[in-house]
Amino acid sequence: MTTITVQVDNEQNAALLEKMLKALSFVEDVDIKTHQPNMVEEPRGSYQKLKKAIDNTEGNLMFKDIKNPSKWQSDLRDEWERNI
Repeated sequence: MTTITVQVDNEQNAALLEKMLKALSFVEDVDIKTHQPNMVEEPRGSYQKLKKAIDNTEGNLMFKDIKNPSKWQSDLRDEWERNI
């Protein structure tokens, strides 16, 4: 097992990242720690749009059909090159 530590700029982004990580089958645990509670929050426009999109697609189902992430990403890049 490998542990990754990530710092984000505000609690809204932390909640969004937590939801996205929990949706991944290979992520065993997500631990949130708040270190700077008085930090100025970012405008909500982009966050709210991204949160709404993830909520509408049921984040836990977003990537369930991807069996081989490397091949999936490679196929996307190949598709982009063909459309240039």
